[in-house]
Amino acid sequence: MSRDTEGRTKHVSRRGVLKTTGAMLGTAALSGTASASRNWGRGRGRNDDLAITAHRGFRDVYPQNTVAAIEGSCRLGADRIEIDVEATADGEIVVFHDAALDDLTDEEGLVAETPSETVLEAEVLESGETIPTLAETLDAAWPRVTMNIEFKDSGPLSWTEFAERTLEIASQYRGEYYASSFDPDALRAVRDVDPNVAVAPIFGGNKDENLAIARELDAEAVNPSTGVLDQDLVETAHEDGRDVNVWTIDSWREARTPVELGVDGLIADYPHMASFATRESRGDRPGRGRRGH
Repeated sequence: MSRDTEGRTKHVSRRGVLKTTGAMLGTAALSGTASASRNWGRGRGRNDDLAITAHRGFRDVYPQNTVAAIEGSCRLGADRIEIDVEATADGEIVVFHDAALDDLTDEEGLVAETPSETVLEAEVLESGETIPTLAETLDAAWPRVTMNIEFKDSGPLSWTEFAERTLEIASQYRGEYYASSFDPDALRAVRDVDPNVAVAPIFGGNKDENLAIARELDAEAVNPSTGVLDQDLVETAHEDGRDVNVWTIDSWREARTPVELGVDGLIADYPHMASFATRESRGDRPGRGRRGH
């Protein structure tokens, strides 16, 4: 078997079997036994198995990245929920998207330079909801929902320290989870801390470079933007044994092309974005005819 063939076989195996028993974290002395099982197993390009991820907890329906958004997304039937994690000045892992508090909350300053006491009291978008810790967020999620934990900003921590703290908390989640990031170094840290945690690079450009990063990481999926998505990307990722989850979907129009290309998941700001796009809507639906006047 050639090195290339052997590598592809390994990737396909990882993608098809991704329900593995987790091993001890690299920080087992700190966290004790922390097992995590992965279950990726969605059919490649099968629209009936299309996974819908609530982006920041369906951010255009609920105040993003809050406990209310997690609870609401679960009620609306999301298969997965994407959340962003950052570290505060004192190393608390919180769920928030922006580097600064200014635009989304009633506080100011960089999250990485603000103590957790202040960050956790910040009100999000005048909603009455405050920025939650990662632990609070995962406690609010239903176990049937897979959590996509995006590593956003390590703050004062190294990526290794950040991964240790984040995965120790995530290991307590009753359901499944995986790590994603725009920063390959964040995902390398995840692999170093616990190789059993599934990972997915996020990117909006440099397709070939990011597919190479996915191979380096032996990633279970790639999460490209709609702007970089094309047939070649989907086919290459699938040949390598990786799922393709595309972001960010805001309408059925935006969902249609990814669905036709055979992606495995849509990362959306609203629920039900695939319900129309996956219908037989190209003139071949039974019973379709002209209405009388």
